[in-house]
Amino acid sequence: MADIGLNQNITIRKRQFHFQTATNIEDGIIRTEVFEKGRLLYAQDHRYERRENGGQEGGEPRLRLALDQFHKQIMSRLTSVFEISDKMKDVEHSVSHYRIGAIFLSLHIFDKTEYHLNRCIELNPKFYGAHIALARSYFYKKEYQEAEKLLQQLVKAGVNYPDLYNLLGMVMLEQKNYIQSLNHLRQAIKLNPKYKEAYFNIAAGIFKRIGYLRTQNKQEDVDKNLEFLNIILNKLHKIGDEEDQVMIEHIKQSFQEKNFGKIQTLIYDYRHRLFYQRIQPEIMGYEFFLWLRYLPEQLDFEQLLYFEENFTKTLSKNADYADMWNYLALIHLLLCRDYFLKGLNNFKESTRINPKFTRAKNNLRLVENDGREFLSLIKAIAK
Repeated sequence: MADIGLNQNITIRKRQFHFQTATNIEDGIIRTEVFEKGRLLYAQDHRYERRENGGQEGGEPRLRLALDQFHKQIMSRLTSVFEISDKMKDVEHSVSHYRIGAIFLSLHIFDKTEYHLNRCIELNPKFYGAHIALARSYFYKKEYQEAEKLLQQLVKAGVNYPDLYNLLGMVMLEQKNYIQSLNHLRQAIKLNPKYKEAYFNIAAGIFKRIGYLRTQNKQEDVDKNLEFLNIILNKLHKIGDEEDQVMIEHIKQSFQEKNFGKIQTLIYDYRHRLFYQRIQPEIMGYEFFLWLRYLPEQLDFEQLLYFEENFTKTLSKNADYADMWNYLALIHLLLCRDYFLKGLNNFKESTRINPKFTRAKNNLRLVENDGREFLSLIKAIAK
């Protein structure tokens, strides 16, 4: 069975986006890439269920259906994000502006990112996470001096967040201030010893430093930095997931072969794919929060199942996301509400067909009386 794909242009708020969805049969992945004006904004992957007889008759129609559904989900998701943004035009809720800004940042739509993050900061100047996210937007746009200026203001204000020092380290690294970069990144992991992105940035920084030292023929310093890089790789192997560990093994193999060009490619490509291209798990939580707050009428059964599937997948890989469990609980309660209302309508239909059906009439009365508290509970939790 051959790989298949879809290409489609859609216009959202007078902006044209191109969606390109394709299968990778060998890896069992459907991948959608989203472009604006020829620039790749972001990509999302979906693992589909492969069957032993996938190449036989019936396999391709199932795959085409899965591809079509995922393609439509990604288009619908982007449309909804813009719709939420429109609804928030006159909203004065800093958390909402931060979260929609963070979503746009993950999609690399920087003008919308900066609009909402600046609104958040206007409403709450001490919302330091918004300042850091805004600096990351500048960083992605390669406006390193703007990013540094904003981050240094936070340092002077005594803000002591791991994300702040990690990003400041990244900014310094791009400006070839290797020593300052490593100092900031060390501070990030001091504040959060399991900060995976900071460790990868340290690895990238050490490797850049090694490249510089080799041009200066400082072999002793090169060897010291290689030892430090090996320590960082061991730490990453310990705290990383299975995918990270496989990558570290590839890097160590390249060490044994003294293939420094391959090491650089592995570190930078993996770091870019993991932290720049991939949409981070918390973003899905932000999206659900905003749907619940601003698009509750569109949070239907199918949309709830979409969120449930994504939260469940995330938690299966990392069960330590407390907010994910909270959102998943909300989804399950909302699904209960949906089934409850369906059950109520079923009893009504039963009594309509047969008004003398005593058991159905009693059940309907019980549901109508006792169900009010249940619905009130869900409404209060989901508020």
